[in-house]
Amino acid sequence: MARDSDRLYRDIARNFPNGAVLLFDRELRFTLAEGQGLATAGFTRADLEGKTVHEVLPPLSVALLEPAYRAALEGRPSTLEAPLRDRLYSIQFTPVLDEHGAIVGGMVVAQDVTPEKRAERVRVAFSELSRRLSAARTPEGAARIIVQAAQDLIGWQSCSVDLYLPERGTVQAILSMDSFDGPPVDVPHAYLEGPAGGMTLKVLQHGAQLILREGAPPRGAEGLIPFGSDRPSASLMFVPVRHGERIAGILSIQSYTPNAYTRGDLATLQTLADHCGGALERLRVEEALRESQAQLARTEAFSLVMTAHLGLDGRWLKVPPTLCRFLGYSEQELLALRERDVSHPDDVETDLRQQIRLAQNEARSYDLEKRYLRRDGTAAWTYLNCSIVQDAGGRPLYFLAYLRDITERKSLEDQLRQAQKMEAVGQLAGGIAHDFNNLLTAIIGNAEMLLAEMSSLDPRRMDVTEINRAAHRAATLTRQLLAFSRKQVLQPRIVSLNEIVTDLSAMLRRIIGEDIELRLNLDSDLGQVLADAGQLEQVITNLAVNARDAMPQGGTLTIRTANVAAEDVAAGDPEAPPLLGPLVAVSVVDTGTGMDERTQARLFEPFFTTKELGRGTGLGLATVYGIVRQSGGHIRVRTQLHQGSTFSVYLPRAEGGTAGEPEAGTTAGAAPGTETVLVVEDEEAVRALARRVLASRGYRVLEASSAADALTLAAEAGEPIDLLLTDVVMPGMGGPALAERLVRGRPGLRVLYISGYAEEAIQRHGSLPAGGALLEKPFTADELAHRVRETLSASED
Repeated sequence: MARDSDRLYRDIARNFPNGAVLLFDRELRFTLAEGQGLATAGFTRADLEGKTVHEVLPPLSVALLEPAYRAALEGRPSTLEAPLRDRLYSIQFTPVLDEHGAIVGGMVVAQDVTPEKRAERVRVAFSELSRRLSAARTPEGAARIIVQAAQDLIGWQSCSVDLYLPERGTVQAILSMDSFDGPPVDVPHAYLEGPAGGMTLKVLQHGAQLILREGAPPRGAEGLIPFGSDRPSASLMFVPVRHGERIAGILSIQSYTPNAYTRGDLATLQTLADHCGGALERLRVEEALRESQAQLARTEAFSLVMTAHLGLDGRWLKVPPTLCRFLGYSEQELLALRERDVSHPDDVETDLRQQIRLAQNEARSYDLEKRYLRRDGTAAWTYLNCSIVQDAGGRPLYFLAYLRDITERKSLEDQLRQAQKMEAVGQLAGGIAHDFNNLLTAIIGNAEMLLAEMSSLDPRRMDVTEINRAAHRAATLTRQLLAFSRKQVLQPRIVSLNEIVTDLSAMLRRIIGEDIELRLNLDSDLGQVLADAGQLEQVITNLAVNARDAMPQGGTLTIRTANVAAEDVAAGDPEAPPLLGPLVAVSVVDTGTGMDERTQARLFEPFFTTKELGRGTGLGLATVYGIVRQSGGHIRVRTQLHQGSTFSVYLPRAEGGTAGEPEAGTTAGAAPGTETVLVVEDEEAVRALARRVLASRGYRVLEASSAADALTLAAEAGEPIDLLLTDVVMPGMGGPALAERLVRGRPGLRVLYISGYAEEAIQRHGSLPAGGALLEKPFTADELAHRVRETLSASED
């Protein structure tokens, strides 16, 4: 029987991903060790079986875990989290009984939770990052926030943040820091501003770089801080800080320890840099604009003013050499033209109207910001002050024009308006998500409760399942909206583009209408990609909708997938990192109107649309571009007027199997509880759902619709309260303030926050009190039960 039991344990453990099952006797000697997680922890079966806990575990681990082993032998199960060899494990200890019910040993079930904890740490760091960046006022201030986030997420001993100024072709240092085996301090820059070279040039041309050295670097090797020659630059990472198509800067970190970083760390650093690109670019533009305005004010009295004479008929009578150089004409060429010949068509009427007022003696002068057209066709902004010159009898003779070049200032103002517009979109997205996620939580939770109560033969089950699936898809769209506004961290996993296209096909047929034929041409041997599945759905859907609008009279929409090599892909944006290695492509082809070159040039520009008012926001293709670039991919467009368009998305091919998702309506069977939970939520539907879910799992539930009611209820409660489950933002007192009040009188009280918009907890309250966990809306009934059980179990010995 013992051999059969061992065989059963081993069979179960071999199919236990990232975990292990161990049996031990009363001497704490391992009698069985099995599971895929053994290798991750650095053990083999032979290392453990037949040996005691004291023989195989480090002393610190023994001190932490031995009480739990002993408790299991006394019949007291427990769960705790413990680190081992740079990994974090969730470990359950339970007693093992013989056929007479006597305790003969114990069982350990260990699960590697490092990725989940790391993802939680990244999510919290990014939420805090968005709040702090919104308060930054200078690029240097933003840089300090960025490097602090890099320290929290990855760790560094030296760092550097540089701005990239493509208009000047230079790199400008804004922050350099080094730890010198102590707290990080500012150090002098290796340079202030100069042409890109060395590693910076490589990053600009090829993207993120990871350098790992075993020993001291060779003389002249790339390093960040030129201090301390006895400290070799062993591990270095350089990533571009991107804002759309523009590279706004370079973020660099290094460690003096060999092999301190991995490719995963490089990806995390790049995601951090991309998250900060918009804020850094906005601050750069604001600072440049402030400097431009200050410079203008300082030199106003001494600035070079171009003075010209204009005839009453509008012809140039006298022009200075500076004006000729400014417009690109020789003096003879300019004198042969009228002012309106070199004025922007949209500014001619306003200028002419003011000149007529001067000629009729209705005004003495006027000021105007207007555009002139240079010889090469480009527009240049000028500040124009124009007055009338009269003879002794008061008759007008000619106009005296004073002109100053303000092209750079106008460009900075346009960039600032664009950055502010994109930030406004992000704020709008966050506000919508809060209320929408409350609704989705109630829909998903109640649908799951209905499914759990229905038999498999109930004719209504299919309808409820469809409601649940639609709600989950709506939740995915909410996450996509937050990702577009840089409020959501992407959740990449190994996925199949074929499966995504196939699952979307039914919905796409409804979207595009009956007059458009949808064809799927999918490569049966298609590779997989590492990306956020919901974001890829958004890409394909947006491209399909764009194709539909290009075929108002009907046509054919074809979606193709294929494996391609990087060298077979047509060249794209010269400033974008090159495509490398094997790729997976998905193409959306239409037989519609196509596009001219002018439209193609602005295709991915936010808020640009060719549709009539009310038919489009101009965000569809901009969102597609942002998602593809965030996912490490590229997009190419092949189109011609009246001959249709082909949008092709190329993503790096990934190895490994696809990660499955639980089917809507299934339950995870969270462990029941007996504790008392105080639920505080101002949204009645969410509060009612939480009460039903927790009561069905055996918990005693107290509920309140506000923090004030919760304080009263807690004071009158005749028994201890084990867990506070509270919304973060409520009218009056918020969840964090409520938790602080209750925890002061109940030190053992556990806290689980729920929120429809994770970042609001940080933006409005600074940070969550220690010991509080966070569950984002919308959540399922099983997710709620699991997180409640997990939070309560974290307090058990």
